[in-house]
Amino acid sequence: MLNNYVQKGVGIPFVFQHGLGANLKQAEGLFEPIQNVELISMDCPGHGSSPIDESTDPSFNYYANQLLSLLNDLKVEEAIFGGISMGSGIALNIALRFPERVKALVLVRPAWVNKSKPENLNILLEAAKNIRKPNAEWEFTEAPNFGSIETSLPLAAQSLLGLFDPSQSPELPRVLEKMVEDRPFEDVAQLQKINKPCLIIGNDNDPLHPFEMAEYIHQNIAESRLSKVASRYLDEAEHAKSVNQLVSTFIAEL
Repeated sequence: MLNNYVQKGVGIPFVFQHGLGANLKQAEGLFEPIQNVELISMDCPGHGSSPIDESTDPSFNYYANQLLSLLNDLKVEEAIFGGISMGSGIALNIALRFPERVKALVLVRPAWVNKSKPENLNILLEAAKNIRKPNAEWEFTEAPNFGSIETSLPLAAQSLLGLFDPSQSPELPRVLEKMVEDRPFEDVAQLQKINKPCLIIGNDNDPLHPFEMAEYIHQNIAESRLSKVASRYLDEAEHAKSVNQLVSTFIAEL
């Protein structure tokens, strides 16, 4: 199956992937055009306009392989790899399995390390169970975990409700479950083998993407730098501006 993708700009390839339950518009919306950079982003199967077969189980390995297959078609041998949340995990997966393809890494709001079913993503498993119910969105909003997020960070709660949008793939519940149960790599010690420049961006006030996770990855990648920005759930414009500036500077310095 041909996966939906976008390719824009001219320059060094910057392959940036969306988060779980989102699509390539998330990457397009986050970045202003970066000088001398070609942005490439793909809808992971089961997201956006990329279908997924009922017999195919999504995983970090599978999504990484699909992305590399696209890059092979586009004749892109080496690129800067990055992503938001799940996209960060895909980038790390590629860096560990195919280091020769990676020039540098940009990890924004990582949500996984080497543990399956991380506690910070339990809310996505609740969403997956509720999507199948007749009153899906209402059932989900009545869950205690959702109520706690809605009270403290209304924009985070609003973002979660996007999982119930009718435009989402009918396979989304299975995709959510399988990806939360998976992990980008098996052992944190593997991160210490990464010898590529790496920019890690995290924020506080983000229940699905705790800053401590960004710190943990930073502590285990020798050539990484860690930056903290405003939470997109408190000031989305400032968050996007800061991410753009950090990424633009990082790429320009490579």
